[in-house]
Amino acid sequence: MTFEFINQNKELIGFVVAVVAGLFAFIKWLDARNRELKETRYKTYMELIGVVSGKRQDSTIPNFTEQVAAVWFLSEYKEYYGITKKIFSAGDIDKMSSEGWVQHVLPHIRKLVNEIG
Repeated sequence: MTFEFINQNKELIGFVVAVVAGLFAFIKWLDARNRELKETRYKTYMELIGVVSGKRQDSTIPNFTEQVAAVWFLSEYKEYYGITKKIFSAGDIDKMSSEGWVQHVLPHIRKLVNEIG
């Protein structure tokens, strides 16, 4: 009886197998894509943190305008709000930087921390 059903429905069974295999491949691709996007976002986030702190990956020094822009771009990374607050809520952050940075960049960092808080 089972063999009879299989023989009568070969095309349907083949179609179902193809759909299941395609769905499995799509889910694996989607998972890989999501992991890739997550990794890319993390790298970009870390690059922004570097710019805010005063050094790009190529070891050049960004100007204050770039640093302020990088501060505000951090607001696009909601998944890292907790760590962003921890990084920038340090009480001695103003003692670790130059006077110009404290005057031009730090106020924006404080506004960002308040905004995401």
